[in-house]
Amino acid sequence: MANESDSPKSGFFTPMRIVTVCAIAAIAIAIWLTRGGSEQQANQNGAAGVASSNQPVRPNSIASPNAVAPNAAPPAVASVLLSQSIRDTKVKTTDGGSLKLADFKNKVVVVNLWATWCGPCRMEMPDLVRLNNEYKGRGLVVLGVATTYNEHDDLDHVKEFLKSQKVDYKVLWDDGALAQPLVESVNGRGVIPQSFVISRDGKILKHFQGFNAMSTPALMRQAVEDALAEKGKA
Repeated sequence: MANESDSPKSGFFTPMRIVTVCAIAAIAIAIWLTRGGSEQQANQNGAAGVASSNQPVRPNSIASPNAVAPNAAPPAVASVLLSQSIRDTKVKTTDGGSLKLADFKNKVVVVNLWATWCGPCRMEMPDLVRLNNEYKGRGLVVLGVATTYNEHDDLDHVKEFLKSQKVDYKVLWDDGALAQPLVESVNGRGVIPQSFVISRDGKILKHFQGFNAMSTPALMRQAVEDALAEKGKA
């Protein structure tokens, strides 16, 4: 009589066991694919720039590159008159001075919120430099706004970045005193880049959230032309 230990082992892989193993493997693959798709969608949503849909620009609402809105189009914005308190808010500049929007009451002003780590912000800067140089003789002022909380209070890094990008317009070093109320005034989201075209009498005529290389420069230029011609409408 053959010993039990001498019986073949291949009997372990019975048809029922094979079916069970395949079913478990199929379930595991389905769970992995579902989780991977969810993570990919979350990353896409982050890249769309929604840092917090219910919060304005604050130190904690733009804290990472996921707060970037790269392809947003400017929403329709009714003309919004800025309060005198916003226009009188004095903000430091990166070159050691200070200024307020009220200093430019006879100018059209473009205010651009940005950060050194923001890819779309970097893409937009050359257009803003060109816009400033082309229209400053006609009464345009371009102001960049770098926030202390987005840059971890590293002013030297910001200054080096501006030098490397050959940015020749004024850049504010803001702790949120100006950026937050500007965004709140148009019920904007906590995303960057974000720009405001402001008329000579202190009205926001156009508001841009994000940057689209195919459309934003032309739309910005048209908004500036309209504002300089005193016919700007949202």
